[in-house]
Amino acid sequence: MIFSYFRVMRKHNFSPGPATLPAVVFQQAAEALVDYNQSGLSIAEISHRAPEFMQIIEEASALVRELYQLPDYFEVLWLPGGASSQLAVAPMNLLGLNDSMAIVDTGFWALRSIDAARELAQVHVLASASETHYDRIPKDWTLPADAKYLHVVSNETIEGIQYHQYPEVDIPLVADMTSDFLSKPLDVDRFGIIFASAQKNFGIAGITCVLVNTKVLPSNSDRKVPTIFDYRTHIQNHSLYHTVPTFPVYVALLMLRWIKAEGGLDEMQLRSIAKSALLYAEIDRNPLFEGIAVKEDRSVLNACFRAISPEIEIQFLAHCSKNNVVGIKGFPTVGGFRASMYNGMNIESVELLVDLMKNFKPEL
Repeated sequence: MIFSYFRVMRKHNFSPGPATLPAVVFQQAAEALVDYNQSGLSIAEISHRAPEFMQIIEEASALVRELYQLPDYFEVLWLPGGASSQLAVAPMNLLGLNDSMAIVDTGFWALRSIDAARELAQVHVLASASETHYDRIPKDWTLPADAKYLHVVSNETIEGIQYHQYPEVDIPLVADMTSDFLSKPLDVDRFGIIFASAQKNFGIAGITCVLVNTKVLPSNSDRKVPTIFDYRTHIQNHSLYHTVPTFPVYVALLMLRWIKAEGGLDEMQLRSIAKSALLYAEIDRNPLFEGIAVKEDRSVLNACFRAISPEIEIQFLAHCSKNNVVGIKGFPTVGGFRASMYNGMNIESVELLVDLMKNFKPEL
């Protein structure tokens, strides 16, 4: 063994992404980066068309299918880069030149989605939480008759709000699930497209997993989709039309194996609920802190909260850093703190953060 993860002094990483992964996954990934399966080659230098990598990507796809119980008419794609590209690629594939889509403005990533889609089609913004600083999911809206699909940001990472129940509509949902992919069971039949980059719940940056319900792909469209952006291109080429980044896909496979071995999506959901409940209980109890999102829409993966004064906030960040807790500073548009508790985060790290909050004595 060339490297031992377990000899390294680890910090407790609450970063919103790239996020922490289980120790065993880091260890396996580190070994494969040096010598994959005693092949004399690093996983990073194996060809994306080599038999060894074909086994990796096929097993990864099969595990996604198994964990989500995907019907045969769903395809699993592995596309290089981050999920932001899908904000444009999804409408390219689903909408004709005169078609429209609908979206609820839930925060930062919903706004990014609106901007991307408006370059391609008409966008119906059904409601917005901007007046309350994106502290809740708007639920009072009416779906227009001409919308081809409803875009949802399943979990707004920056503001810390999450759909705990998806809207009941008679058109497909297109979901940016980058923050809660593989964290809970899902009724996939309600979705046309689901996409998520890997660096939060199931791997490292560099790869995006896209689930395509082939029933929603139009058989005839007046929009000419560039070949590289056409989902059918990647379906027909088994995600190998481009040069797939082999190492990120391999780490995703390791995470998928780990999720299955730990009990699957039901277990991931139970753990997320337990971790977030522990932290939110302290936020609500402790007079030095206050939650940001309304309770019914709080994310179980990204807990956003503030200190009661900027001075206390600075002191608490220093207190956390001194005790090896990192990555909790909030996004600039929101401020305060953001503790991200993805699949790879163990409850012991959350317990430590809660203890730091309980024992924190600011200099007033």
